[in-house]
Amino acid sequence: MKDTIVTKALETNSFASNAASAAYINPILWVKTIEDFAKAKVVMEPLGKKIMNLFGVAGTQANEQFDAEITASALTESTAIVPSALSYTQVTYTPSEVGLAVAITQKEKVRSINDIMADKAMAMGYALAKKLDQDIFTALDAASVGTAVTPGGVAISAIASSDTLTTDAIADAIAGIRGKDYEAKYLVIHPAQEKALMKLSQFVDASVYGGREVVMNGEIGRYLGLRVLVTTLVPANATTATAKNAYVLDQDAFGIAWKQQTSFRDDYKVLEREHILAATRDYAVKVRLVNKIARIVAYA
Repeated sequence: MKDTIVTKALETNSFASNAASAAYINPILWVKTIEDFAKAKVVMEPLGKKIMNLFGVAGTQANEQFDAEITASALTESTAIVPSALSYTQVTYTPSEVGLAVAITQKEKVRSINDIMADKAMAMGYALAKKLDQDIFTALDAASVGTAVTPGGVAISAIASSDTLTTDAIADAIAGIRGKDYEAKYLVIHPAQEKALMKLSQFVDASVYGGREVVMNGEIGRYLGLRVLVTTLVPANATTATAKNAYVLDQDAFGIAWKQQTSFRDDYKVLEREHILAATRDYAVKVRLVNKIARIVAYA
């Protein structure tokens, strides 16, 4: 007689996780934190001049005046001095509002696993900061800057994958600003240009001289004396979509005139049982001094 092998099996009436009534007693657990969305570095506001003349007072626009240099010359003993012509220029700031809002019903508010309004308040603050950086780049891109550079002097329309950010291009941009009696302090680039820069031998990584705080603020290092800031908000070049406009800047090359800084207002609609949160800002961005700006157009 042959031995019979009996395979192991569940006992009769063993309660398994796939039983029809298991769903009644097996809980579904939710992680009580929601993973935040990816955020671009917002880096531009500290590089500009904050103009508060309109803040908290009546008025629709602010004018900032700039003096022009006068020069001395050699004199002739018998000839009267000719008075120098005086001239001024100005930039006009006309602030306008930007903002956004979110809404949630009372019924949902008391059922969610987290404080939705608190989460969205932080997200709204970031959205306003991002909008400001985008407005600054729009102003910079529209300006006829003091110095314009491309790698090797190639035409912008002809920029190819070999025309990446180079030491020569950055040095030319620095020289363009210094040649107009200003200082070059910052280099703002897109992450797509970062690889070419980091391969340059004299690039100093921010981890060498700064801590986590520096890197979190978008500064990745220093090169040729410039603080290098990286953000995905740098727009593509208008002529060549595969190129980006990197900028070498002096401090206060542009200005931000504030009529109202970030304002949060909430409202509860009683009959509709709905909570609304709105956030607004009121400002204008203008290029102040084009000679403090050098634009480098390079492949990205």
